[in-house]
Amino acid sequence: MRFEEIINKNISHLTQTDLTILHYIMQNKKQCISLKASQLAKLTYTSSAGLTRLSKRLGFPGFSEMRFFISQEIHEGNNYKQNNFKLLEDDITQTLRLIEQTDIIPILKRIQESDRVYVYGTDWAEKHAAENLSRNFLGCNLPFIQIPSITELNWTIPFLTEKDLLILISFSGESQRVNEISTQLELKNVDTLSITPLSKNSLSTNTTFNLYYEMSKLDLSTNKQLEYNYFSSLELVCDALFRYYVDNFHSKKV
Repeated sequence: MRFEEIINKNISHLTQTDLTILHYIMQNKKQCISLKASQLAKLTYTSSAGLTRLSKRLGFPGFSEMRFFISQEIHEGNNYKQNNFKLLEDDITQTLRLIEQTDIIPILKRIQESDRVYVYGTDWAEKHAAENLSRNFLGCNLPFIQIPSITELNWTIPFLTEKDLLILISFSGESQRVNEISTQLELKNVDTLSITPLSKNSLSTNTTFNLYYEMSKLDLSTNKQLEYNYFSSLELVCDALFRYYVDNFHSKKV
């Protein structure tokens, strides 16, 4: 059984903190097998005891045994063919779980009560998700103002008030300028919602509300400089936010 399968088998027993740690491990397997528990704990903003508890929830006696299992899997990886459809299935399953664990009502209420809702995506896929989010909420007579680039985002900041909401969609959560803006808005008491992959990132720690998604990288090339990211689970989070709003706040009027 592969490590991903062990996670899925035990996912009902895992906490959001566990999932955050596992996301980091899955994205940095080769690095993690050479780390001590204390070093990995520091990188994932947890503790050695937390890593031990996670390991036991997955069926390992402790962290050392879990690390050894991952190490063995990496060594055997040359003979393993990635099941890309299974990765998609896992991403969707884990993203739905993250959404279900989130207290989403305060986010929906804030959207409903805002004078203006702005939405900004940092790159192509994020902008596409922002477009779909804006389009869907038009059906509830809630027009979102989509900000096309960082330049226009800078223009907008001085005009935002406590009655507005800014939604920031980011893949890394580590854009220096976007993080500076979220800090500025926090000082102005302007609420913000970040939508990022499941990880401890600077953006999610600076925003009022957070939504997370799980996203796996695909191995499409032997060139290690190339990275292929696909965002079905990001679109899923945005669609779920809209559907929860319809279920809880939208009055059906013609």
